[in-house]
Amino acid sequence: IPYSNDMDRLNDVGPKGREAFWDPKVEYWNVPLMRDLEIVERPADQTTITRRYTEEATKFIRDHKAEPFFVYLPHNLPHVPLFRSPEFAGTSRRGLFGDVIEEIDWSVGQVLSTLRDEGLAENTFVFFTSDNGPWLIFDDHGGSAGLLKDGKGCTWDGGMREPGIAWWPGKIPAGRVNPELATTMDLFTTFVSLGGGTVPQDRAMDGLDISPTLFATGPSPRDTVYYYRGTTLMAVRHGPWKAHYQTQGAYGPDAKERVSHDPPLLFQLEIDPAERFNVAADHPDVLAVIQGIVAEHQSRLEIPPSELEK
Repeated sequence: IPYSNDMDRLNDVGPKGREAFWDPKVEYWNVPLMRDLEIVERPADQTTITRRYTEEATKFIRDHKAEPFFVYLPHNLPHVPLFRSPEFAGTSRRGLFGDVIEEIDWSVGQVLSTLRDEGLAENTFVFFTSDNGPWLIFDDHGGSAGLLKDGKGCTWDGGMREPGIAWWPGKIPAGRVNPELATTMDLFTTFVSLGGGTVPQDRAMDGLDISPTLFATGPSPRDTVYYYRGTTLMAVRHGPWKAHYQTQGAYGPDAKERVSHDPPLLFQLEIDPAERFNVAADHPDVLAVIQGIVAEHQSRLEIPPSELEK
């Protein structure tokens, strides 16, 4: 499916608006399933899409086991509308959303089992993560950020902070939890390093090589993360500190308006992961350090013209 699975909604089929998501049917959405540039099914049967993606991925691994390969397996689910294969119906205590997660867990297990069965596990790096926090307007269909604040569409940690799970038997220590900073932008640079390559030297790269963090040989090279909404810098994470220059609510009809903060809000995430207690007044020294980092960052940042406006 080449885009979000909630697009191509057929408005003349089924309930209107969000009601269609509470009891979704495949025929409510006209999303295509493509192989390369060819549409092979429309509408895509989303009740089997996780299983079929998994089968394609494991077949690719078996077919290319004798050579270096890269597999990118971005499941459409658990984005709404939620679907799961019949054999996963009712397998969780979390309703439809939980069933979807059970099937994705199965999918990851199938990939890892294939690597083991083909003798590839000790020479293959696997990384599992997600793109954003829960879509709160969909309640129990949208996921949960736990104690983290807010959800998808904002730069509070509930919208941005995701688990990153790395697997490489014999190379990455198992069962270790590392609280250090990294972003998905670091994956490209890290992959290049693990593959023995070098990143281009004629341009600035956003990603850093986090191999020392993965292998427990040293600290993360990343100590700062910049949170943007479009071209607007909303927040900055530096070590355990996070400064919010602007805040806005998660996606939804009742989303809070964007609010500017001067001085920025400041939270110490090590002891306040829910971002409840603004400690800016108590730590002007920390804000001064972050302000200097932001000034240096913005001095070397070029924002290119939008491709859509050309």
